[in-house]
Amino acid sequence: MPELRLIDPDGYTVPDTVHTVSGSAVDETRQHLLTDIAPAHAAEWADFGYDARNYRVT
Repeated sequence: MPELRLIDPDGYTVPDTVHTVSGSAVDETRQHLLTDIAPAHAAEWADFGYDARNYRVT
């Protein structure tokens, strides 16, 4: 099963965003990380120039 993690603009894994998912849930989990978690994390760190568009899922 694939392991997905949300990576911030500096290349670090965002805490609590490592998910091991079944093949059918990969796209749904990836979308959730990018559309829900990344904007919230970026807003928390906006003073440091973080922008949700610069996050990626590996």
